[in-house]
Amino acid sequence: MENNFIYLDNASTTPLSENVLNIINSTYRNYWHNPSSSNDLGIKCSTYLEKIRSKIAYIFDAEPEDIIFTSGSSESTNIVFSNIYETFKNGRVVISNVEHQATNICANKLRKHNWEICEWIVNNDGTLNISDIDKTLTKETKLVSIIWGQSEIGTIQPVQFIGSKCEELNIMFHLDGTQILSNGIFSWKDLKCDFLSLSAHKFGGPNGIGILLTKEKSRPILKNKDISITQEYSIRQGTQALPLIAGMYESIKNIKGKIKLYDYITEFPSNNINKLKNYFFQKIEDNNHIRVTGSIIHRLPNHISFILLNKSFSPIKAYKIVNFMSENKIAISSGSACSSASGKPSSTLRNLGFKDDELYSNIRVTLGSINNKSEIDKFLELIQICIETF
Repeated sequence: MENNFIYLDNASTTPLSENVLNIINSTYRNYWHNPSSSNDLGIKCSTYLEKIRSKIAYIFDAEPEDIIFTSGSSESTNIVFSNIYETFKNGRVVISNVEHQATNICANKLRKHNWEICEWIVNNDGTLNISDIDKTLTKETKLVSIIWGQSEIGTIQPVQFIGSKCEELNIMFHLDGTQILSNGIFSWKDLKCDFLSLSAHKFGGPNGIGILLTKEKSRPILKNKDISITQEYSIRQGTQALPLIAGMYESIKNIKGKIKLYDYITEFPSNNINKLKNYFFQKIEDNNHIRVTGSIIHRLPNHISFILLNKSFSPIKAYKIVNFMSENKIAISSGSACSSASGKPSSTLRNLGFKDDELYSNIRVTLGSINNKSEIDKFLELIQICIETF
């Protein structure tokens, strides 16, 4: 890692492997023409693009037309919300009260157009209160949009159960899958949702590229009805970033293991990352100065989050710990990279019932394939120093 840093912030972004970087560079050299051009060079690029699309679809157990290339999860989510608005003009949308800010921004835009936005309440471990499902998913609901794996606290939602209920009520279901893919490949055919957003840089791919997965029955609402465009099945305008798409495909190929889907559980493949996470939790089991945030059981395999208490059992501000770790060449974060630098209290922790003096204190550690047990031990040593010092 650069400057000998121990990198424990993989939910923020992930490093490019050598093979992904080589594919990107090779594609820039050999396929730099516009895939929408009708000349031979454009057709060559278009053929290569569709070959990659088919290969990605095969990995996800999907159809090629299910794959829409975007700039990342935020744009993918925005496409869904914008077209829900254009299709129905008014109605009701359900989101959780621990969504990523990209989803909240989209919901707030609809709220300004007099849509009803229902925030589905989570329990104190971040899991949705499923007992509320019958009163939450009403006949007026046009869209449910839920974050599958919460980026700040790592909690996993029972997406198959929610998806089944949405199917039953004919409600469209969107998942923010941004944090999921680094932990295994899922079957799109088996996943009970209409749309799913992904960003490549979260699973070893380049920045600025992602996917909106779509189902055939719901895809028509996304088609641009005002302008005649040929890119991405008339859903997303703009010249496709073929080198980035090629790099993203290479990163998807690097992902190991299959995710199993059950009504209330997302079962991830066992790997070294999951073992490292479990090792950390075992080491802190009797440490009264570490208060875990989010669910222990229903949690992303690479995700650790907690509030650290000092010798007087007062919460230590996250920025102090992040800065201290950085000084000691360890990279961690205080939550979502998109919001942790804002200086605002964590709305996620507030909605989990944490006290005011704890809302600035969440620490997030997210693991990747480059991490090992000695790095966890080093981090734990420094955590103990933080307890004694701050």
